[in-house]
Amino acid sequence: MEPRLYTNLPPHKQEEIEQLLETPTHGKDWRCLANHLGYEEGTIDTFGRGEAPAHTLLSDWSSKEGATLDALSTALVAIERVDVAENLNAPLEVSSVV
Repeated sequence: MEPRLYTNLPPHKQEEIEQLLETPTHGKDWRCLANHLGYEEGTIDTFGRGEAPAHTLLSDWSSKEGATLDALSTALVAIERVDVAENLNAPLEVSSVV
């Protein structure tokens, strides 16, 4: 079975995850995640200057080797953002065109 990758998530699901990370919960936001994923402080500051830092972070991270949904979920739990991890692992809603 192929590993599930962040880049393969539908755009609306990626946006949900990014929006949750833009809103800090107990001081845990995209910066905390970036730090946990091994990004240097200077790089994190650069991401923070843009309009959508969580998007920039996850776009950059998802291009790296081993950027699976499992790895992201583990990192989210480690920084105490279980809410985001649960959203990430929730089944995708299938919408009907009819």
